[in-house]
Amino acid sequence: MNHPDPTDSATAAHGAGSPTDVAAAARAAGCPVHQAAPAQTVIPSSAVLGPTDSHRKQLWRFMTRRTEFLNECRERYGTRFLLHIKPGLQFFVLSDPDDVRAVYQAPRTSLHCGNSNGALEKYFGNTGIAYLDEGEHLARRRALTRSFKGAAFKRIQDAVEEITIQAVAEWPRDEVIEMHDLVHRWAMNVIREVVFGKVVPSNWDRLLDALMALVEFNTYKTAMLQIDNWSPATKLFMKLMPGTGVKDFWKRRPVVDALLAEAVAERLRIGELGDDMLSVMLAITREDGTQLSGVELRDEMMTMFIAGTVTTVSAVCWSLEYLTRDPEVLGKLRAELDAGESEEYLTAVVHEVLRINPPLPMNLARQVVEPIEIGGVRYERGQLLVPSAELLNNDPVRYPEPEQFRPERFLGSAPGTFSWIPFGGGHTRCMGDRIAVHEIKVMLREVLTHCELGRADREPSTAKPRGPVIVPSNGPHLTLRRRAAVPVHS
Repeated sequence: MNHPDPTDSATAAHGAGSPTDVAAAARAAGCPVHQAAPAQTVIPSSAVLGPTDSHRKQLWRFMTRRTEFLNECRERYGTRFLLHIKPGLQFFVLSDPDDVRAVYQAPRTSLHCGNSNGALEKYFGNTGIAYLDEGEHLARRRALTRSFKGAAFKRIQDAVEEITIQAVAEWPRDEVIEMHDLVHRWAMNVIREVVFGKVVPSNWDRLLDALMALVEFNTYKTAMLQIDNWSPATKLFMKLMPGTGVKDFWKRRPVVDALLAEAVAERLRIGELGDDMLSVMLAITREDGTQLSGVELRDEMMTMFIAGTVTTVSAVCWSLEYLTRDPEVLGKLRAELDAGESEEYLTAVVHEVLRINPPLPMNLARQVVEPIEIGGVRYERGQLLVPSAELLNNDPVRYPEPEQFRPERFLGSAPGTFSWIPFGGGHTRCMGDRIAVHEIKVMLREVLTHCELGRADREPSTAKPRGPVIVPSNGPHLTLRRRAAVPVHS
C-alpha cells in the first residue's frame, strides 16, 4: 500500500506542538503577531542547480544511462534540477508532486506542449492534437472526446475482448516467440476500432502491414532524431548510410499516407458515420465553416496509430516480463483470474507495471511562453519544464523499495493523481488512458487463462529505448504452452 505523502499535513512535517502549529493556532485566535502568513520566497530559475558537465556529456548520459543519471541528479540536487543537453536549451526536470500539479494546472497561455513533439513529427505531422495549443487544442480535444467516451467506449471495450481472444488463439505454441511484434500487431487492431469503428476499411490488411513496417524504424537509434529537418545533403548522406533505417522509413511513409487517404475516401463514399474517430473528425466544422483537411485527418489518425499503440505495447511486454520472473505474483494473479470473481489484483498488477516502468519516462515537456512561478521558482520564456514520470513513480519516500515489483502497493489504494503519472496529466493527459488500462488487463487475462509461460532468457531484461518508449531488452522472448485446465467461466 502507498505510504501517505509526508508533505500532506503540517503534523506530519513538523510534529504536534511545533512552531508551525503554534503560529497556526495564534492566527486562528486573531493574534496580531501571527495573523499574516509568512511570504514565500521566490527564486529565479537561474538559482536551480544541476550538473555542470558539458552539453555533450550530459546528453550522452541522458541517452545511454538515463535512469542512473536522473537518480544521481535527484540525490544531489533535489526534486528539481536543470539539465543542459543541448546548447541554448534549459531543461528543468521536476519530480515533486506539488510542482507537477502546478505544471498540469497551469494556464494554457503559460505553458505550451506542441513544440515537445518534434522528434515524432515524422510520424504525427504537425497539424494534429499533439501539436496544438491553447484554444485550438481545447476545441480539437473536445471534439475528439466523443470517440473515447460513452457508447464509443463500450463499443471499444467489446471489440478489445474479441480482438484479444482472436490474437492470442493465433499466436504460436510450444516455440520461442518474440512477443513485442505480436503484441504490437494486436494493439494496432485495437486502435483500428478506435479510428474506424465498425466500418473497417477494405484495405485494412495492407494498411496494417504498412504501419508495422513503418514503426520498425523505432528499432534504430536514429528513431528520435528530427530527420525531416535535416539539410538535403544530410538527408542524402543518411539515406546512403547503412544501419540507420532512414531510407526505408522515407520509402514506407508515403505508402501509409496513401492507404490512409484511400480509407478516408472509401468512408466518404459509403457515408456511414458513427462515433468512431474518423466519423467525428469528418463532422468537425470550424467557426469559419471549414472542415478538417486531408492532412489534418491523416495527422490525427497517425497520432493514434503511433501514440495509441507503442505505449500499450510497452506496458504489456513489461507485464509479461515481471510476471514470468516472479512466480509468487503470477500465482496470485492466476488464482484470481481462475476464480473469476474479482479483478482487484489484476488492476494492482497493471498499476504497478505502469509505476515501475512508465512507457514514457519523461512526460511531455512544457515550454514556458509566459513567465510562471511554480514551487517558489520563477521560470522564464523559452525554458522547458519536464515532469519526470520515472522519478516521480519511483520515489522511495512514496514507494519504499521502488525497484521491487510489488502490486500489493495498490491493493485498497488508488494511484495518486500527481504521484503516479504514466499517462501524463492536465489538459494533455492521454485521452485513451481508460482504453489502455482495459487493453492491458484483457490481454493479461487472456494469455494467463489459456497459456503457461516459459522464459527463453534466464536473466531479467533491462530497459532499452524503442523510439519514444522504453521496452524490455529481450522482447520478452517466451514460450506459450496450452494450459491443461482452463477455468470453465473463461
